[in-house]
Amino acid sequence: MVELARKLITNPDGGTATLYGELVEAYQVEIEAHDAGDCKHTKRELRIKILTGGGPMCKEQCLQCGAPVGNPVSKQPDLPKWDHDRHPEYLAARKAVRDAILRKFVCLQASDDKQFTDSLEDRRAKYQAYRRTPEWQAKRSKVMRRSDGLCEGCLEAPATVVHHTTYANIGDELLFQLVALCRPCHARAHPEHNEPEFYDNDYLPCFQCRWGGDGARCGRFEVPTYLAIGANGECGPSFTAFEGLK
Repeated sequence: MVELARKLITNPDGGTATLYGELVEAYQVEIEAHDAGDCKHTKRELRIKILTGGGPMCKEQCLQCGAPVGNPVSKQPDLPKWDHDRHPEYLAARKAVRDAILRKFVCLQASDDKQFTDSLEDRRAKYQAYRRTPEWQAKRSKVMRRSDGLCEGCLEAPATVVHHTTYANIGDELLFQLVALCRPCHARAHPEHNEPEFYDNDYLPCFQCRWGGDGARCGRFEVPTYLAIGANGECGPSFTAFEGLK
C-alpha cells in the first residue's frame, strides 16, 4: 500500500497542522521557491558601522537586505553610515510572506478536512438509513441463512454481524461481498476501526426488543434471528413483531 504523503508545518497563528497528499507537494514547491528568492547580496556598499562599544567598523552592507557581507576592512574616510533599519525590515517582510504561505496551506488543508468530514457524515447518514430498510434486512437474512448462523470468520461462534468486504457498491451488494461474522471476528476484519459507528454495519432492533435477543437468536420466537426476520419469518424484515422496552 502506498503511504499517503504528509508533512507537519507550523501555523504562524499557533500550533501545528499536518498537510496530506497533493497539498504536500504544492507546499514544497511554493515554500522552496520563496526560500530560493532570498537575497543574494549582489548589490553592496562599503559602510561604517559604530559598534556597541563605540568603536567604528568598516564593512560591506547589502543595499537590498541590509545584511553585513564579508569581513571588516581597514578604516576608510568619508564612508556612508550603516543602515541599521534595513535588515530588520527585510527580515520582517520575508517572514510575513513566508507566514502567508503557511497560513494559505493551513486553510487549504482545513478546507479539505471539512469536505472529507462532510462527505463522511453524509455517507454515514445514508448508510445508517439503508441499514434500517427491509431490503438490507432481507439481504442480511440471506447471508445468515447461507452460513446457517455460524461465523464465517472462525466457524465456531454464532454470527451476529453481516460484514461488507467492500464498500464500493453499498445498496447494490453482491452476496459474496457480504459475510456473517461474530463480534470478535468483525473487530479483526477492521484493524483500522476508527469509525466504529460507520463500520458497525448491521442494524437489529432486537437488542431493544422487550423479548430480548443476542443478535443470533430471537428471544420471542426461540429461533435463529435470521429466520425470525427473514422474508417468511415471524417478525419479517420489517420487524412487525418487535416490541420496545417498557
